[in-house]
Amino acid sequence: MTAAPSLAVGQAATQAAPPATPRRLLGRGFGTLLTTETKVWLRDSSIFWVAFPTLILILNLIMSPSLREVAEGYGFENLQGHPVYGSAVVLLALPAFIAMGMGMTTLAILPVTFGGFREKGIFKLFSSSPMSPQALFAAHATINVLASLAGTVLLVAVTAAFFPIAMPQNVAMVLVGFLLGMAALLAVGSLISAVVPKANIGTLVGNVAFFAFMFTSGAMGGASAPGELLYYVARAQPMGAAAQIIQYGWVGGETFPWIQMLVLAAWAAVCAPLAVKLFRWR
Repeated sequence: MTAAPSLAVGQAATQAAPPATPRRLLGRGFGTLLTTETKVWLRDSSIFWVAFPTLILILNLIMSPSLREVAEGYGFENLQGHPVYGSAVVLLALPAFIAMGMGMTTLAILPVTFGGFREKGIFKLFSSSPMSPQALFAAHATINVLASLAGTVLLVAVTAAFFPIAMPQNVAMVLVGFLLGMAALLAVGSLISAVVPKANIGTLVGNVAFFAFMFTSGAMGGASAPGELLYYVARAQPMGAAAQIIQYGWVGGETFPWIQMLVLAAWAAVCAPLAVKLFRWR
């Protein structure tokens, strides 16, 4: 006699229960987090570093007349038919400077930001909220990608405004180099950010990684041809590998950069999970 009422109550409860809300990958409030972190990023003058590669390139152009030389006519006969012919020699350095800008935001800024958050106790506030470490990394990854893209557009626009340069021969390959390079450099920067306890430690470790990658990427010594030692050193690290893929997409090359793509994928696949695993709020 009591089974029917119990069954009716159970059915009513089932009908009254609201549908389960699907769990969001980055948690609730990600849009607010992204907006807030973007404002903080801009407020802390990080926007200056977006223009930094352009300033360094301008200094190189002032100090190195050979970069301003147009590759045509006498002395450049062997380049006829090549995309570089008729362009300023600085075109060969552009991919490395683009990669420098990518490394600037991910290695020189991100660890300092996270180290400062941890040092000031901001992460303690985050730890008591529903926000996950993945959401915080995703927010800063989005900021870094957009900042690096803006820096790339500025770099190319300023160069093209004063010197004749060929546009990319393969835009898709340039984008592949940019996105894979950002993924790898973000993974390295996130790994450093996950463990640095203070902003000054983030500055030290991040800058060591940045300058080590920069000086072996070709940004400060010009592009390296396959067969040269610096080419193979650059190919093994994310900033150099990204620069080589971008250069291949821009002006072509002797060999398809599949090794560089595998290198970038490996850096991202190893460092990103480690960053999430080692991350601590306190």
